[in-house]
Amino acid sequence: MLQRTPYNKELWPITALTLDPIKAAAAGYVVIIQDVRARWASEGGVFFPYQHELDDGYDSVGWAAGQDYASGRVGCYGLSYMGATSWLAAASGHPAVHALSPTTAPLDFWRDHFWRSGALNIGTLAMWALRAIGPAALIRSRPNPADFFPPLAQLIDDIDNFAGILRELPLTQFGPAHPDDESFLPFFYEFLRHPIPDQWTSGLLMTNRHAAVKVPSLTIAGWHDLLLNADLQHFRAMREGAGSELARRQSKLVIGSWAHGMFQHVVGQLDFGFRANGMFLDLKEDLTKLQLRWFDRWLKEERNRVDDEAPVKIFVQGRNRWRDESEWPLARARTTNWFLNGDGSFAREHMVTENATRSYVYDPNDPCPTCGGTTLLPPQYASGPVEQSPILARRDVLQYISPALETELEVTGPVRAVLYVATSGRDTDFMVKLCDVHPDGRCYNVCDGVLRVSFRDGVTRQAVTPSALLKIEVDLWATAMVFKTGHRLRVLITSSDFPRYDRNPNTFELAHEARVFQPVVQQVFNSSEAASHLVLPEIN
Repeated sequence: MLQRTPYNKELWPITALTLDPIKAAAAGYVVIIQDVRARWASEGGVFFPYQHELDDGYDSVGWAAGQDYASGRVGCYGLSYMGATSWLAAASGHPAVHALSPTTAPLDFWRDHFWRSGALNIGTLAMWALRAIGPAALIRSRPNPADFFPPLAQLIDDIDNFAGILRELPLTQFGPAHPDDESFLPFFYEFLRHPIPDQWTSGLLMTNRHAAVKVPSLTIAGWHDLLLNADLQHFRAMREGAGSELARRQSKLVIGSWAHGMFQHVVGQLDFGFRANGMFLDLKEDLTKLQLRWFDRWLKEERNRVDDEAPVKIFVQGRNRWRDESEWPLARARTTNWFLNGDGSFAREHMVTENATRSYVYDPNDPCPTCGGTTLLPPQYASGPVEQSPILARRDVLQYISPALETELEVTGPVRAVLYVATSGRDTDFMVKLCDVHPDGRCYNVCDGVLRVSFRDGVTRQAVTPSALLKIEVDLWATAMVFKTGHRLRVLITSSDFPRYDRNPNTFELAHEARVFQPVVQQVFNSSEAASHLVLPEIN
């Protein structure tokens, strides 16, 4: 079993987070954990994410399979970056790869990793670069302690002042990443040079590569994980277009209530019960046992009935139970429009009111702060479901709320918003958040999405005509959530989520190049001809 990591092969809190290598060794496996090129004990110059992982994965699999103790069968596993190296090793085409277990792994560099619908996931990029990669890169480039200690101390201060440093303008000269030092974090600035999807971004990860994967994959995902959409796309790509009938038929998907790298039953500020915990999956097994059974089937060829298990296992939040499914998304889901009415109500019925338009001012100098969600940020920004009261009173947050539910409502599947909007700027962002309001008034986010309006076609940049009516779609990814009797649904619409995403200057200048921000007036329409709504997949 092979895991390839940029985070130090000896750092067990990460390398053993979802699969205990001691238990795997006790079960008869040789477990190899390798530092990727240019990280920790590996050679290779300056680290650049994903650039060499396809070829290096091929070589590493070949080396592992060729050892005297090897059977010739290799299984690749790991979470996040290590999940990406697993996918790329399989896509390299090496015949020794016989199974994969990638957990919360990226797929498309631009669409669901460091960018999302045109907005730069600056919080994740900065945190990952400065905290996860920065210290070791700094020390590696300055072997003498007298040379690396002063900048290391400054790096720690910058990390502690996270929201402050992200207000620096422009980001193309972001001081903490040392733009003039090619030996430190050169990838940070290279990422900024690709604000639209292009051949470079599509070549880094798994875009259009699943046809090269000929072995079954066990994808492990989380409803509150920043790579949820990537995991869902991995699964569908394998079931529909993997390189063998075996891979298409036997690839499986498990989705828990988890945030990134957090497999406990308490996520954000909600407790989903012990069944949700990665150590007590449905009170049957832990994540290690789950994956060992998977590898037992495909590496040892044990007839342990993994083949017969449901291809999809999801944790239904609110009901707090696991459920087997035969597909994703669920064909039995009934897509229903829920309207954002002009009176602030949220309902299946569209009500045209005298004032069918609601508006607010978005000022990038005073952005709406991040409050939960599919985030990867410093600890002061909790990931997952978080009580939304800190932002509900803001004047730049529109709210739409349903009546109290008379019966339970299950929403399981992709969620999207269709909005009719206008802005006084030449570009802007819209954030949409679906929330669950408890009877006592507490309000928790369920899923959310963002769209940079200049990227509304998903391919090119197009300026907005100020005050022109636009129809846009915001992808809130997906959820499995039961809204209980007496609860209400609330939708929040705003135009910033900082420091999670970069701030749109509203001028059509690229956000990471901007030095000047312009406040704008945003309008959301609710007329009979322009009925803004959410599309919810209801399960009866």
